[in-house]
Amino acid sequence: MLSSANLDFTGMLIDLAFMLFFGVAAGYSLLVGMIHVVQKKTKTFGYYLRTFLIAGIVGLALGAFGAFMIALSLMA
Repeated sequence: MLSSANLDFTGMLIDLAFMLFFGVAAGYSLLVGMIHVVQKKTKTFGYYLRTFLIAGIVGLALGAFGAFMIALSLMA
């Protein structure tokens, strides 16, 4: 019975990274899109794709930095 209680930390970490990337990227892209609709600016699909990717990477970097800081605080 103990084998059914094992946690898959690798899968959990990958899922967390995907949620962080897509959550931040989609949220930022939606916000930028709504601002451009209100301002009546027209942008290309490539522009929104770039903002999606950049926001996702920045979100992952900030999440990794936060996890690193938490890990450092636990060592002290």
